[in-house]
Amino acid sequence: MLAYTFTMWSFVNELFIALWFIISIYFKSHVIGRDIKKSKLFKSSLKCLFFFSGLASILNLLFFSFQFNLSTIIIAATLFYFLMLLYRLTVDSILEKYRATGGNALNCLIIGYNSHGIELYNEMLKFPELGYRSNGVYTFNKKNKLSSFPYCGKFIDLSDNELSQFDRIFFSDKIKLKSQEKIIQKADKLNIKVSYIPELAFHDFKNFFISKISTVPYVSINNLPLDSKINLFLKRTFDFTFSLFVIIFILSWMIPIFGIIIKISSKGPVLFIQKREGYKGKVFNCVKFRTMVVNKFSDSIMADDNDARLTKFGKFLRLSTLDEMPQFLNVFIGDMSIVGPRPHPIKLNQDFREKIFNFDKRHRFKPGITGLAQSLGYSGFISSLNDMNNRVKMDIFYFKNWSIFFDLKIVLNTFFILLRGVFSKL
Repeated sequence: MLAYTFTMWSFVNELFIALWFIISIYFKSHVIGRDIKKSKLFKSSLKCLFFFSGLASILNLLFFSFQFNLSTIIIAATLFYFLMLLYRLTVDSILEKYRATGGNALNCLIIGYNSHGIELYNEMLKFPELGYRSNGVYTFNKKNKLSSFPYCGKFIDLSDNELSQFDRIFFSDKIKLKSQEKIIQKADKLNIKVSYIPELAFHDFKNFFISKISTVPYVSINNLPLDSKINLFLKRTFDFTFSLFVIIFILSWMIPIFGIIIKISSKGPVLFIQKREGYKGKVFNCVKFRTMVVNKFSDSIMADDNDARLTKFGKFLRLSTLDEMPQFLNVFIGDMSIVGPRPHPIKLNQDFREKIFNFDKRHRFKPGITGLAQSLGYSGFISSLNDMNNRVKMDIFYFKNWSIFFDLKIVLNTFFILLRGVFSKL
């Protein structure tokens, strides 16, 4: 019996270790490369942690009759996570120091004495730890007439022996097509890797990538982190779990208590339900605590902090932002997210859409209870068109730079702002 138990435990341990390695390979958290950023390393490792915990819990439930409790699985996954991070950060740090001193360096030939080539050269100088080395920029066949920047000569003048000293050739798309073909032919002959610097690299397309439909290549130029199904799953899991916690432990007592106070302060419903635009312009019922006396202008006129329609308790709710708390119900059913651009009444959206560039980009994903703008103090009444324009810019920045860590940071910042608001009004 003891031997069986030992064998069983050994099998389970090996299974979970194998599961971790399979997940880490899938998310490429084991990959070591000179171009892998620390933020990407943290994200891929965190995805491993979430998926390992989930799959291990399911396996435990289905096959091992709860031999491991959830806390054991989470502790094991967290331990794997930090050990892997420690290993990766140590290895990366050693390699970066080695490359910065000249080791494991790639000798690079940059062709294109223009803004593209010069910017690439400057980046290589700026980040020596990446291990790219270049002594300047070449033109293809024309002599450079400027002397303010390191100019190395003409590519066509380089002999095969001179070219063979390079590990990588970079050229920009500003070079003529026939010249590009000659560069590639020469590089193929000498087995040198060639990299192409597209014009897109110098525009505001942070997440563009190249893919194919059959044999036809194409460039996607406006991809965002939340276009990934895995990232959407992570965000929805966070939203569902967090909102369920708030509903059970906060709204369960807050709605009855606040409801009594709201009823005493003025006639009307406890909750204010308003049609607002959400994901891809879909209209949904946004829920808030009612803060104003019942009136017919609530859909067309935004209230400021001194609006005469506000009740006494309603003014406290708005200034402390506690009136937004019922929106966790919207998050729970999937109409909203915890973090995202704030939804506006339909009439106001129509006005802003005509006046603000890129306004509709806010509707590419679900609206949120809070957002980057709100976490930085831009909340409540919109004082001017410029104010709204700045909020839109922050929303777009949020989408372009989304991560689960970014969401957590925004939630924490909002929480501290909420606490300050509550205590300042007591």
